[in-house]
Amino acid sequence: MFKFTTKGKIIIYLVAYLSLIVFPIIAYYVGWIGWDVRTGVKAALFTFLFWLVSGSAVFYLMEDVPMVPASLPFLLCLVYPFLPDYIPGPVEDTVAVAVGAILTFILWKRRKPATPSWLLAPMLLTAVYTLFGALIPTMIDEAVVYVLLVSLIIFGLLTGLTFKAVYIRLFSIIVFLSKAAEKLQANIEKYRVKKTPAGPILAKSEPLDPSEMEEVEELPCAPEVAQAEGQQV
Repeated sequence: MFKFTTKGKIIIYLVAYLSLIVFPIIAYYVGWIGWDVRTGVKAALFTFLFWLVSGSAVFYLMEDVPMVPASLPFLLCLVYPFLPDYIPGPVEDTVAVAVGAILTFILWKRRKPATPSWLLAPMLLTAVYTLFGALIPTMIDEAVVYVLLVSLIIFGLLTGLTFKAVYIRLFSIIVFLSKAAEKLQANIEKYRVKKTPAGPILAKSEPLDPSEMEEVEELPCAPEVAQAEGQQV
């Protein structure tokens, strides 16, 4: 492995970063001017992947691989699916994310051999979802899935736990959240019952005293009313 001074590392970082930006732009305009927009996009994509692999190989040969350059391939490739899509289909997006995930995982292993191997699964899962997530028109679902998977990856990097340990902790968190949601819903229902206005309270009926009852003139029954009407006629 090669040993670089701090100044040499800074120069390598700058060259790698600028190569990932400058050369794809040049390739895009050359392909666009010489042929068409689609050719320019393809040329930019292949140039980007070429310099991404080349830069990752240089970082791999370093004795001490920094964390930021090691994570750069995966982070940059996660941004690619959100760029304007001039090539029909999600295949090139999936390839870009998968290549970035594999390169970053290799650099993480080179930097720290104790890095959990299960981290490669959620990294490749981002590429798989990029392929099938294109069936949904908007990019909101991809953004949500990327945030969840990257959060899981960061958690695994910071803790260094095995997959079984992470699964147990995630399951415990899900159970805790479900119980908290049930308790919150019960409190909301209890609060609604307290705030609901009660109907009018009916007083208990008491029997009336016959002496207090007013005399009501007895109305004639129906036959008597009929006879009276017949006599008038």
